Amino acid sequence: MVADTLVVIGMAVASLGTVPELGGAHERVFRLVNDGTEAVTLVQGYTSCECTKIDMPLGATLAPGDTATVTLRFDPRGRGGEFSTTGTVTYSGQGGKRKRVKLELQGNVALSEQTLLRRFPVDAGNGLRLSSDRFDLGVMRTGQKAERTVMVLHRDEGDRTEAITVRYTATGHGLQHVPHTITVTDATGNRHRLTITIDVLVKT
Repeated sequence: MVADTLVVIGMAVASLGTVPELGGAHERVFRLVNDGTEAVTLVQGYTSCECTKIDMPLGATLAPGDTATVTLRFDPRGRGGEFSTTGTVTYSGQGGKRKRVKLELQGNVALSEQTLLRRFPVDAGNGLRLSSDRFDLGVMRTGQKAERTVMVLHRDEGDRTEAITVRYTATGHGLQHVPHTITVTDATGNRHRLTITIDVLVKT
């Protein structure tokens, strides 16, 4: 048997399901057990993003068979869509060698109406909203290429979002306001043609 091994009792990945953005923090408790033959010490805990906090008995020493509780707390504010966030427990065993155990929270954040309107301020009609309908590309040379992304919000049951890439090649000369058409297909299969504007100063 490995001399010092810390393992998760049960699942190391917990699903939070769908949580509201403004519904407050959500947490899950994980239990770790020293499954080895030597004592281990919990020396550090850290997470993959600021949205997640880890609570653990830092500095605790676990003899073989001892358990410890670790809590991951996820705050969905300012986040939207699917998420996966992790917490890592670092421990030391025989000879001071450090090892790690990774814990994970998964789920989906349903954005609040306020956040949706802020992220998608342009009402394009037909239940569609855009992140922007105008892009300033600054100064470009003739023949130079540029790409921008338009995010589309479908106001359907799941408030689905879609990313559409807009590609532009500079032609002509001088200050231009170029209309560009994108096509969006809604949940019922209907296609909608939406126009955005590209502002650019083209130099030869």
